[in-house]
Amino acid sequence: MKPHILILGAGFAGHTAALHLSYLVRNKADVTVVAPNNRFTWFPSLVWVGTGTMREKETVFALKPVYDKIGIAYVDARAKIINVGTQTVTVEDAAGTPSDIHYDYLVNATGPYLNFEGTPGLGPAAGNTTSICTVEHAVQTRERYLEVVRAAQAGRRGRIVVGVGHPAATCEGAAFEFLMNVHADLKRRRVRDLIDLTWLTNEPEFGDFGVDGVEALRGGVLVRGASLVRMLLDESNVQAIAGAGVTRVEPGRVHYERVGDEPGSVEFDLAMLLPQFRGIPMRYIDAAGTDVTDAMTLPSGFMRVDANYEPKAYEAYRADDWPALYRSPSYDNVYAVGIAFAPPHPISKGKKTGSGLAVVATPPRTGMASGIMGRTVAENIAMQVDGKTPSHHARMSEMPAACIASMGKSLWSGSAATIIMTPVVRDFERYPKYGRDVSLCDLDVGLNGAWTKRLLHSAFLWKLQAKPGWQLVPE
Repeated sequence: MKPHILILGAGFAGHTAALHLSYLVRNKADVTVVAPNNRFTWFPSLVWVGTGTMREKETVFALKPVYDKIGIAYVDARAKIINVGTQTVTVEDAAGTPSDIHYDYLVNATGPYLNFEGTPGLGPAAGNTTSICTVEHAVQTRERYLEVVRAAQAGRRGRIVVGVGHPAATCEGAAFEFLMNVHADLKRRRVRDLIDLTWLTNEPEFGDFGVDGVEALRGGVLVRGASLVRMLLDESNVQAIAGAGVTRVEPGRVHYERVGDEPGSVEFDLAMLLPQFRGIPMRYIDAAGTDVTDAMTLPSGFMRVDANYEPKAYEAYRADDWPALYRSPSYDNVYAVGIAFAPPHPISKGKKTGSGLAVVATPPRTGMASGIMGRTVAENIAMQVDGKTPSHHARMSEMPAACIASMGKSLWSGSAATIIMTPVVRDFERYPKYGRDVSLCDLDVGLNGAWTKRLLHSAFLWKLQAKPGWQLVPE
């Protein structure tokens, strides 16, 4: 009987792992993907859905036809219990009907639980704020945004707040990109002067993005991302508040505590604030039925992998604290990738407010990084299927990352900020001065970035639908 590889989740990490396994273990193993809603979402373009400049159907596609084409089984369900003793996962379909699926190798790529309730009054359920974390959220944001636009077109001033809604939130880059797209779209609609824009972030400084910022050499001169972002905020006439941990949201007002300052608040007609990410709620049990969730995960709900989770001072963190294989230290056939794995520590240095509230931009693990992890785990499982010892490494302290933040969707008048860092997590042993190879980092703003952003949208949707030549498009 062939071994069975089970992938939980079909986001960037899980879906990329499935694509690569489709040819790496062809005829040697069976592969099944479990994910709800039969849908892949290209999240980077939801910033455009939120401003009404892209239709939501352009950002999604059905998973099952792709998996049928490449010989992978698909189950439309959610994982609820992982029995690491019997090697089974209990899943529930949309009707709540449970079933068990056996695995020989397991990939946890379940993504984030959107912890809106972690901040009182935050999120669509509370009705006070919106997000762009899902297609449905982006559509809701678009509708509220267009209401503010229509009011401005009728001569009424408006207030829009964009940022993160929890002291320990992540994905500040996505929120910043939405902010810049709102600014560009309001200019296009000729109402920018009637809308007050506020950037509200938990980053210790602008341009930190949860990765301790980025530097690059341009013409022999060191350029810092913090200066670039500060310039963009100033040129866009955006009120900017950094080091802020949102504590609650009331209708029309966001309250926050700020590092080194008194608590404050800001009014809004629309607030797009991203929530804290936590691990998807799942139970882990052993063969005897004993709950081993605490041993398998951190309190955040993210799964422990081959990282060093020993508590340390920020200055004592090392590059090799980060996982290489993304494999459970207790079960060598269980992996976690993308947002599902537990980072060993923040990349950016957190700070505390006067009341003792910890404010820290937590590590991003989406997009390019997730794709690289997914491919790496697929390669290592393929080695295990062949009876070999896994040898493919993808530490975030080794891998590069590229981010293109659009500032308007137009290919003629738009722009984008291009950020490249190598590696993502600073390694001061290899690069003593900056922790990164600044000759392989880049910071740029211009129309060429807008073209690249749109090209990536098309290229990756081609790749992720396993169309001819998809393997040629890198992660």
